[in-house]
Amino acid sequence: MFPSAIAMKPALKFPSRRGSDGETSDSDHCEDIYDVSPMHGCTDAFPSAAAAPKWSVPDQMVVDSPVSLAPADPTYLNEWFLMMKSNEVKFHPVQFLNNQPQITPEMRGLLVRWLTQVCQTVRPRLLPETLFLAVNILDRFLAVTPLGLDCLQLLGATALFIAAKMEEVHPLCAEEIVELCDEGQYTRGQLRMLERRVLSTLGFHLTVPTSILFLEHLAAHGQYDQLTSCLARHLLVTSLQDYVICQHAPSSLALAALNLAASLVNSNTRMNTCPGVDRCILDLQLVLMTMMDSLPLPDLLMACYQQYHQ
Repeated sequence: MFPSAIAMKPALKFPSRRGSDGETSDSDHCEDIYDVSPMHGCTDAFPSAAAAPKWSVPDQMVVDSPVSLAPADPTYLNEWFLMMKSNEVKFHPVQFLNNQPQITPEMRGLLVRWLTQVCQTVRPRLLPETLFLAVNILDRFLAVTPLGLDCLQLLGATALFIAAKMEEVHPLCAEEIVELCDEGQYTRGQLRMLERRVLSTLGFHLTVPTSILFLEHLAAHGQYDQLTSCLARHLLVTSLQDYVICQHAPSSLALAALNLAASLVNSNTRMNTCPGVDRCILDLQLVLMTMMDSLPLPDLLMACYQQYHQ
Protein backbone atom coordinates (compact mmCIF):
# COMPACT_ATOMS: atom_id res chain seq x y z
CA MET A 1 0.00 0.00 0.00
CA PHE A 2 1.32 3.41 -0.93
CA PRO A 3 1.60 5.40 2.32
CA SER A 4 -0.31 8.60 2.80
CA ALA A 5 0.93 12.03 3.69
CA ILE A 6 -0.40 14.57 6.13
CA ALA A 7 -3.52 16.24 4.77
CA MET A 8 -2.39 19.64 3.67
CA LYS A 9 -4.36 22.08 1.51
CA PRO A 10 -4.21 22.98 -1.31
CA ALA A 11 -2.63 19.62 -2.11
CA LEU A 12 -4.42 17.63 -4.79
CA LYS A 13 -6.30 14.70 -3.22
CA PHE A 14 -8.68 12.01 -4.35
CA PRO A 15 -11.60 10.83 -2.21
CA SER A 16 -12.31 7.19 -1.54
CA ARG A 17 -14.28 5.79 -4.47
CA ARG A 18 -15.72 2.66 -2.86
CA GLY A 19 -19.47 2.32 -2.61
CA SER A 20 -21.49 0.64 0.09
CA ASP A 21 -21.10 -2.70 -1.67
CA GLY A 22 -17.32 -2.44 -1.57
CA GLU A 23 -17.01 -2.03 -5.35
CA THR A 24 -14.83 0.67 -6.82
CA SER A 25 -16.48 3.30 -8.98
CA ASP A 26 -14.84 4.37 -12.22
CA SER A 27 -16.76 7.62 -12.62
CA ASP A 28 -14.95 10.06 -14.83
CA HIS A 29 -16.48 13.32 -13.53
CA CYS A 30 -13.96 16.14 -13.14
CA GLU A 31 -15.93 17.44 -10.16
CA ASP A 32 -14.62 14.51 -8.12
CA ILE A 33 -11.22 16.18 -7.69
CA TYR A 34 -11.20 17.77 -4.25
CA ASP A 35 -8.85 19.16 -1.68
CA VAL A 36 -9.83 16.70 1.02
CA SER A 37 -8.33 14.45 3.66
CA PRO A 38 -6.11 11.47 2.71
CA MET A 39 -7.54 8.53 0.83
CA HIS A 40 -9.59 5.95 2.68
CA GLY A 41 -7.52 3.27 4.34
CA CYS A 42 -4.23 5.21 4.37
CA THR A 43 -2.23 6.25 7.40
CA ASP A 44 -2.45 9.87 8.48
CA ALA A 45 1.22 10.81 8.41
CA PHE A 46 4.39 10.31 6.46
CA PRO A 47 7.07 10.45 9.17
CA SER A 48 10.32 10.48 7.23
CA ALA A 49 12.06 9.72 3.95
CA ALA A 50 13.07 6.38 5.45
CA ALA A 51 9.45 5.32 5.15
CA ALA A 52 9.37 6.16 1.46
CA PRO A 53 7.14 4.13 -0.88
CA LYS A 54 8.46 0.60 -1.47
CA TRP A 55 8.00 0.35 -5.22
CA SER A 56 9.70 -2.54 -6.96
CA VAL A 57 12.78 -1.28 -8.81
CA PRO A 58 15.60 -2.95 -10.76
CA ASP A 59 19.23 -2.96 -9.66
CA GLN A 60 20.37 -1.48 -12.96
CA MET A 61 18.42 0.55 -15.47
CA VAL A 62 18.84 0.63 -19.21
CA VAL A 63 16.70 1.88 -22.04
CA ASP A 64 15.72 0.37 -25.34
CA SER A 65 17.76 0.36 -28.51
CA PRO A 66 18.41 3.84 -29.93
CA VAL A 67 16.03 5.35 -32.40
CA SER A 68 16.31 8.51 -34.46
CA LEU A 69 14.15 11.22 -32.91
CA ALA A 70 15.20 14.13 -35.15
CA PRO A 71 13.28 15.04 -38.31
CA ALA A 72 13.75 12.57 -41.13
CA ASP A 73 14.16 15.37 -43.70
CA PRO A 74 17.59 17.00 -43.12
CA THR A 75 16.44 20.13 -44.97
CA TYR A 76 14.86 21.50 -41.79
CA LEU A 77 17.24 19.98 -39.26
CA ASN A 78 18.86 23.27 -38.26
CA GLU A 79 15.50 25.04 -38.01
CA TRP A 80 14.17 22.18 -35.87
CA PHE A 81 17.15 22.40 -33.52
CA LEU A 82 16.86 26.19 -33.15
CA MET A 83 13.15 25.90 -32.42
CA MET A 84 13.73 23.26 -29.75
CA LYS A 85 16.57 25.28 -28.24
CA SER A 86 14.40 28.40 -28.01
CA ASN A 87 11.62 26.45 -26.28
CA GLU A 88 13.66 24.58 -23.68
CA VAL A 89 13.60 27.37 -21.09
CA LYS A 90 9.83 27.67 -21.40
CA PHE A 91 9.24 23.96 -20.80
CA HIS A 92 12.07 23.19 -18.38
CA PRO A 93 11.12 23.84 -14.73
CA VAL A 94 13.82 24.48 -12.13
CA GLN A 95 13.54 24.07 -8.36
CA PHE A 96 10.13 22.59 -9.05
CA LEU A 97 9.85 20.91 -5.64
CA ASN A 98 9.95 24.21 -3.75
CA ASN A 99 6.16 24.24 -4.01
CA GLN A 100 5.84 20.70 -2.61
CA PRO A 101 5.69 20.52 1.21
CA GLN A 102 5.27 16.73 1.22
CA ILE A 103 7.49 15.51 -1.64
CA THR A 104 11.29 15.36 -1.41
CA PRO A 105 13.89 14.88 -4.16
CA GLU A 106 14.43 11.33 -2.89
CA MET A 107 10.74 10.50 -3.32
CA ARG A 108 10.74 11.94 -6.83
CA GLY A 109 13.87 9.94 -7.64
CA LEU A 110 12.17 6.75 -6.49
CA LEU A 111 9.16 7.52 -8.68
CA VAL A 112 11.35 8.16 -11.75
CA ARG A 113 13.20 4.93 -11.11
CA TRP A 114 9.87 3.09 -11.02
CA LEU A 115 8.83 4.74 -14.30
CA THR A 116 12.10 3.58 -15.86
CA GLN A 117 11.40 0.03 -14.77
CA VAL A 118 7.88 0.18 -16.20
CA CYS A 119 9.20 1.35 -19.57
CA GLN A 120 11.51 -1.68 -19.64
CA THR A 121 9.17 -4.38 -18.37
CA VAL A 122 6.07 -3.78 -20.48
CA ARG A 123 5.91 -5.52 -23.83
CA PRO A 124 6.60 -4.14 -26.29
CA ARG A 125 9.05 -1.86 -24.54
CA LEU A 126 8.23 1.82 -24.49
CA LEU A 127 10.39 4.21 -26.48
CA PRO A 128 13.07 6.20 -24.63
CA GLU A 129 11.35 9.47 -25.54
CA THR A 130 8.21 8.24 -23.77
CA LEU A 131 10.16 8.04 -20.52
CA PHE A 132 11.77 11.46 -20.97
CA LEU A 133 8.47 13.11 -21.88
CA ALA A 134 6.75 11.47 -18.90
CA VAL A 135 9.38 12.87 -16.53
CA ASN A 136 9.02 16.30 -18.12
CA ILE A 137 5.24 16.21 -17.62
CA LEU A 138 5.74 15.05 -14.03
CA ASP A 139 8.17 17.84 -13.18
CA ARG A 140 6.17 20.60 -14.86
CA PHE A 141 3.02 19.61 -12.98
CA LEU A 142 4.86 19.42 -9.65
CA ALA A 143 6.21 22.93 -10.29
CA VAL A 144 2.74 24.49 -10.14
CA THR A 145 0.48 22.09 -8.22
CA PRO A 146 1.09 20.98 -4.61
CA LEU A 147 0.44 17.24 -4.39
CA GLY A 148 -0.33 14.85 -1.58
CA LEU A 149 2.14 12.00 -1.27
CA ASP A 150 -0.65 9.44 -1.60
CA CYS A 151 -1.20 10.70 -5.16
CA LEU A 152 2.46 10.75 -6.23
CA GLN A 153 2.52 7.33 -7.89
CA LEU A 154 -0.79 8.12 -9.59
CA LEU A 155 0.75 11.29 -11.02
CA GLY A 156 3.71 9.30 -12.35
CA ALA A 157 1.38 6.77 -13.94
CA THR A 158 -0.72 9.56 -15.45
CA ALA A 159 2.37 11.27 -16.90
CA LEU A 160 3.42 7.98 -18.48
CA PHE A 161 -0.12 7.45 -19.80
CA ILE A 162 -0.06 10.85 -21.51
CA ALA A 163 3.49 10.47 -22.83
CA ALA A 164 2.74 7.06 -24.32
CA LYS A 165 -0.20 8.54 -26.24
CA MET A 166 2.17 11.09 -27.74
CA GLU A 167 5.08 8.80 -28.61
CA GLU A 168 3.91 5.20 -28.99
CA VAL A 169 2.23 3.54 -31.95
CA HIS A 170 0.35 1.29 -29.52
CA PRO A 171 0.10 3.21 -26.21
CA LEU A 172 -0.86 1.58 -22.95
CA CYS A 173 -4.56 1.70 -22.07
CA ALA A 174 -5.87 3.05 -18.78
CA GLU A 175 -6.46 -0.44 -17.35
CA GLU A 176 -2.85 -1.46 -18.05
CA ILE A 177 -1.50 1.68 -16.40
CA VAL A 178 -3.60 1.17 -13.27
CA GLU A 179 -2.47 -2.46 -13.00
CA LEU A 180 1.15 -1.33 -12.95
CA CYS A 181 0.56 0.66 -9.75
CA ASP A 182 0.31 -0.83 -6.28
CA GLU A 183 -2.55 -3.34 -6.24
CA GLY A 184 -5.89 -1.71 -5.50
CA GLN A 185 -4.35 1.70 -4.92
CA TYR A 186 -5.96 3.65 -7.76
CA THR A 187 -8.83 3.30 -10.21
CA ARG A 188 -9.23 3.94 -13.91
CA GLY A 189 -11.57 6.81 -13.09
CA GLN A 190 -8.95 8.50 -10.92
CA LEU A 191 -6.36 8.12 -13.68
CA ARG A 192 -8.69 9.74 -16.19
CA MET A 193 -9.54 12.60 -13.83
CA LEU A 194 -5.91 13.37 -13.10
CA GLU A 195 -5.11 13.13 -16.81
CA ARG A 196 -7.58 15.93 -17.50
CA ARG A 197 -6.18 17.96 -14.61
CA VAL A 198 -2.60 17.56 -15.84
CA LEU A 199 -3.43 18.42 -19.44
CA SER A 200 -5.39 21.49 -18.37
CA THR A 201 -2.63 22.64 -16.03
CA LEU A 202 0.05 22.26 -18.71
CA GLY A 203 -2.10 23.89 -21.38
CA PHE A 204 -1.81 20.78 -23.56
CA HIS A 205 1.82 21.70 -24.36
CA LEU A 206 3.26 18.23 -24.89
CA THR A 207 5.69 18.69 -27.78
CA VAL A 208 8.63 19.80 -25.68
CA PRO A 209 12.43 19.58 -25.97
CA THR A 210 14.02 16.87 -23.85
CA SER A 211 17.65 15.90 -23.36
CA ILE A 212 17.20 12.72 -25.42
CA LEU A 213 16.07 14.81 -28.42
CA PHE A 214 19.13 17.02 -28.17
CA LEU A 215 21.34 13.96 -27.72
CA GLU A 216 20.15 12.44 -30.99
CA HIS A 217 20.80 15.68 -32.86
CA LEU A 218 24.22 16.35 -31.32
CA ALA A 219 25.38 12.75 -31.70
CA ALA A 220 24.64 12.83 -35.42
CA HIS A 221 26.08 16.34 -35.89
CA GLY A 222 29.29 15.54 -34.01
CA GLN A 223 29.72 12.13 -35.66
CA TYR A 224 30.23 10.32 -32.36
CA ASP A 225 30.92 6.61 -32.53
CA GLN A 226 28.35 4.01 -31.51
CA LEU A 227 29.86 3.28 -28.09
CA THR A 228 30.04 6.96 -27.14
CA SER A 229 26.40 7.51 -28.06
CA CYS A 230 25.34 4.41 -26.12
CA LEU A 231 27.12 5.48 -22.95
CA ALA A 232 25.80 9.04 -23.24
CA ARG A 233 22.26 7.72 -23.54
CA HIS A 234 22.73 5.53 -20.48
CA LEU A 235 24.05 8.51 -18.51
CA LEU A 236 21.00 10.58 -19.42
CA VAL A 237 18.55 7.85 -18.42
CA THR A 238 20.26 7.27 -15.09
CA SER A 239 20.50 11.00 -14.36
CA LEU A 240 16.72 11.45 -14.74
CA GLN A 241 16.40 10.44 -11.09
CA ASP A 242 18.81 13.11 -9.85
CA TYR A 243 17.08 16.32 -8.78
CA VAL A 244 20.28 18.38 -8.95
CA ILE A 245 21.14 17.28 -12.47
CA CYS A 246 17.58 17.94 -13.64
CA GLN A 247 18.14 21.64 -12.94
CA HIS A 248 20.41 21.84 -16.00
CA ALA A 249 18.99 22.73 -19.40
CA PRO A 250 18.29 19.66 -21.57
CA SER A 251 20.63 20.81 -24.35
CA SER A 252 23.49 21.37 -21.90
CA LEU A 253 22.87 18.01 -20.30
CA ALA A 254 22.93 16.22 -23.66
CA LEU A 255 26.19 17.89 -24.70
CA ALA A 256 27.76 17.16 -21.32
CA ALA A 257 26.77 13.49 -21.53
CA LEU A 258 28.31 13.16 -25.00
CA ASN A 259 31.56 14.88 -24.04
CA LEU A 260 31.91 12.87 -20.85
CA ALA A 261 31.18 9.63 -22.69
CA ALA A 262 33.70 10.54 -25.40
CA SER A 263 36.41 11.11 -22.80
CA LEU A 264 35.73 7.71 -21.24
CA VAL A 265 35.98 5.78 -24.51
CA ASN A 266 39.02 7.79 -25.67
CA SER A 267 37.13 9.27 -28.58
CA ASN A 268 38.73 12.20 -30.39
CA THR A 269 35.33 13.72 -31.13
CA ARG A 270 34.47 16.69 -28.92
CA MET A 271 32.08 19.60 -29.15
CA ASN A 272 32.71 23.08 -27.77
CA THR A 273 31.34 23.67 -24.29
CA CYS A 274 30.48 26.64 -22.10
CA PRO A 275 30.55 27.13 -18.31
CA GLY A 276 27.02 25.74 -17.97
CA VAL A 277 27.94 22.59 -19.86
CA ASP A 278 31.14 22.19 -17.87
CA ARG A 279 29.07 22.23 -14.69
CA CYS A 280 26.81 19.55 -16.17
CA ILE A 281 29.85 17.38 -16.82
CA LEU A 282 30.91 17.66 -13.18
CA ASP A 283 27.46 16.62 -11.98
CA LEU A 284 27.31 13.74 -14.46
CA GLN A 285 30.68 12.52 -13.25
CA LEU A 286 29.08 11.92 -9.85
CA VAL A 287 26.37 9.83 -11.53
CA LEU A 288 29.03 7.89 -13.41
CA MET A 289 30.99 7.20 -10.22
CA THR A 290 27.83 5.80 -8.62
CA MET A 291 27.28 3.55 -11.63
CA MET A 292 30.87 2.33 -11.49
CA ASP A 293 30.54 1.41 -7.82
CA SER A 294 28.60 -1.67 -8.90
CA LEU A 295 30.10 -2.15 -12.37
CA PRO A 296 33.73 -1.46 -13.45
CA LEU A 297 34.14 0.87 -16.41
CA PRO A 298 35.12 -1.81 -18.99
CA ASP A 299 32.11 -3.91 -18.03
CA LEU A 300 29.88 -0.82 -18.04
CA LEU A 301 30.99 0.12 -21.56
CA MET A 302 30.43 -3.42 -22.80
CA ALA A 303 26.98 -3.59 -21.21
CA CYS A 304 25.97 -0.26 -22.79
CA TYR A 305 27.23 -1.33 -26.21
CA GLN A 306 25.46 -4.69 -26.09
CA GLN A 307 22.24 -3.01 -24.98
CA TYR A 308 22.12 -0.30 -27.63
CA HIS A 309 24.03 -1.66 -30.60
CA GLN A 310 21.82 -2.84 -33.46
